[in-house]
Amino acid sequence: MKRQKARYIRPSQRTAMLENKFLDHETAITSTDLDHLESVIGKRLPAPFRNHYLKYNGGMPERAYWVSEDFFDPIEVATFKPIAHGESTVLSTYQLMLKKQVLPAHLLPFANDWGGNFFCLNLDTEAVSYFTTDSLDSDLSPEENQAQSEKLVCSNFLRFVQGLIDEEDLDEE
Repeated sequence: MKRQKARYIRPSQRTAMLENKFLDHETAITSTDLDHLESVIGKRLPAPFRNHYLKYNGGMPERAYWVSEDFFDPIEVATFKPIAHGESTVLSTYQLMLKKQVLPAHLLPFANDWGGNFFCLNLDTEAVSYFTTDSLDSDLSPEENQAQSEKLVCSNFLRFVQGLIDEEDLDEE
């Protein structure tokens, strides 16, 4: 049986500004925590990213699926990483992935799927990318692997968070 692409059914009551609530987030952070992250990475974080993390320090989104024509199947966000107060923070993941030459320096991993792939904030463009970690080729340089592993998801963080959908809104025809 041939699988068809999942498609998104837009419920009529949805609006572009619908908030996506987060469950099981860590203890609240302050602007100082975000300022520290910015000082370590050497880049300013976009206001929507900062505002989101001041409200929800990581956690699991109620609406967790990203659907796009650019991806064969919907991608499920397992969890957003906390800025502080958790085991695997945005900064600790970023530093570890840089050290292992998995991620390029312009991608800040803020969330992951159930397979360990990352959703990253592009620190240069403010876009969100999906970065696969399970397809590294030992014959390629780290830079070549990084280029092959990154796929643009959305033009900005706010659009990404608001664009996640509920599982029941997926249509598997």
